[in-house]
Amino acid sequence: MSDQQDYSDQKWKIYWEREYSTAFAPERLKLEFCPHRPLMTNMPLPEQRELAGSGYKVLPDDCGPVRTVGQYGWLIRSPADCRIRRSASGFEWQSPEIQPEERLLGYKSFSGMYVDSILNSGYPKLCCGIRFYYPKQIGIMMKNIPNHFYHFPKRTYSIWEGIKSQEYKNTPNLYDFLPDYDAFTTNFLLQLDKPTTIMRGDPIGIVFPILLPKQVTLEELNPSGSNE
Repeated sequence: MSDQQDYSDQKWKIYWEREYSTAFAPERLKLEFCPHRPLMTNMPLPEQRELAGSGYKVLPDDCGPVRTVGQYGWLIRSPADCRIRRSASGFEWQSPEIQPEERLLGYKSFSGMYVDSILNSGYPKLCCGIRFYYPKQIGIMMKNIPNHFYHFPKRTYSIWEGIKSQEYKNTPNLYDFLPDYDAFTTNFLLQLDKPTTIMRGDPIGIVFPILLPKQVTLEELNPSGSNE
């Protein structure tokens, strides 16, 4: 038997809980597209050509992969109204304090508010109040909302993307019934383009599971030989 465990038939379950009572539950990402437009993904090529020849203006959301990525991942929303802007010293913000009765898991940011800083980097961090628990065999990727320039063209900030893996131990898993799980909090780092106002309930970013590099291999296909 191989020393490497086979996970091919295993379905991994991810759990979440609120750190703050003000947090919104994660929800499946469902970006809006033009519902009246024909779905060209499953349309035969001759029909696509006929449609294009009739003067139909193709948009990116006619593309199957674009529609798929618009429905993939779990959306995380802001738990509070916040205002953030750049300053000579880094950035300044206005944010409600996280009240003791709101801290369901006892966690408090360094600032005590929903907006925090990542050490002295000058980059703001928005604490969205959701904690995820995920199996050690996978990682969780935190990303900007896909194609945000299309769905949120007036957005004045971007998300620094990252991957939480089993090497990231800053958030402890305190549950004995999840022995092979790690944990992380949905604190998003922001890149400000302009002074930014974020309202409670605004969509911030998405999270979704990924395979870590050590779980997969990449090889060049050799049609004339054997690829095992």
